[in-house]
Amino acid sequence: MKDQIKKALLSIGGLNIKVEENKKTIENKHRKFFLKILNVLTSIQERSDKVYSEYGINLLAYEDLYFKVIEDLIYEHYGEKVAEVMFWWVGIGKIEDEEDFYIKSEETNEKIKVKTAIQVYNTCKKLKLFKD
Repeated sequence: MKDQIKKALLSIGGLNIKVEENKKTIENKHRKFFLKILNVLTSIQERSDKVYSEYGINLLAYEDLYFKVIEDLIYEHYGEKVAEVMFWWVGIGKIEDEEDFYIKSEETNEKIKVKTAIQVYNTCKKLKLFKD
């Protein structure tokens, strides 16, 4: 499909054509990637917790180096503030309906309630926590 689009554009505009993604498409990709990473990390944590609680097997020693690599990549990609929020979210585990969790703005001390991964993303975006 991409090759067909590329050929069509080249036939219309020649070699001097420049194609750029619009901001909305880039933002959607960014959001989807963030949510995918956050949800996978949460699933891994839940699975490890389940193996420990049901079978008494602690996988931490085995998983530790893998998580170190993942942690470093997330810090590099998103920056310190978003990485800290992501790992906090993964660490709190499943949210019960009666529990409230907040992300607090360092600038205004505003506390924003989050209950879903998409709310975590939107709050990080609103507070401009993503690195440029």
